[in-house]
Amino acid sequence: MTIDIEKYSKDNNGLLTYSMLQKYYNKPQIRKYVDDFVISRVAKGVYYYKDYTVDMMRVYQVSNSTIVYSHETAAYLHNLTDRFPRKYCITVKQGTSLRNREDFNIFYVNQKTYDMGVVTVRNNLNNDVITYDQERTVCDMIRSKDRVELQVYTDVIQNYFKNKPNMKKLIKYAKHFNIVEEVYEISLLLQKG
Repeated sequence: MTIDIEKYSKDNNGLLTYSMLQKYYNKPQIRKYVDDFVISRVAKGVYYYKDYTVDMMRVYQVSNSTIVYSHETAAYLHNLTDRFPRKYCITVKQGTSLRNREDFNIFYVNQKTYDMGVVTVRNNLNNDVITYDQERTVCDMIRSKDRVELQVYTDVIQNYFKNKPNMKKLIKYAKHFNIVEEVYEISLLLQKG
């Protein structure tokens, strides 16, 4: 049984995986779709239908299921900065091996830290991606201040605290990361300013 590939791709906003395609098409049919430019291969086992914009954020997460967008990328996803990251910042569990390592700024953490604050948000191409919540993002930016762009760091801190910050959650995360003093100092500084 085959189904219309255009309709099939529409259900997934243009993205198709090899395992999805294999359910309805054999290998020669898939190859013909690629050769005829109906679909394009964008990563190992990941394809996009011709009428859709390729969303590399989504492609990377489909290709590497352990990726959580963090730091500057999470800040962008939460509108805490308007600067699109030069390289995607990701957090993965210690010991994770990745494809396309050169495409990322990678942060390795233990399991407990990895799971803290994980949320799903819609990106600018209207696809769901996995990232950290705003409070975790603020903590990550403070902890990694020397590894992120100064302007993005400043944007994140100012934009987070000018809206209604969830101080309870922020302090909970800050305790985990042992940065409570830094969070209080920043909070007090911004209240005076």
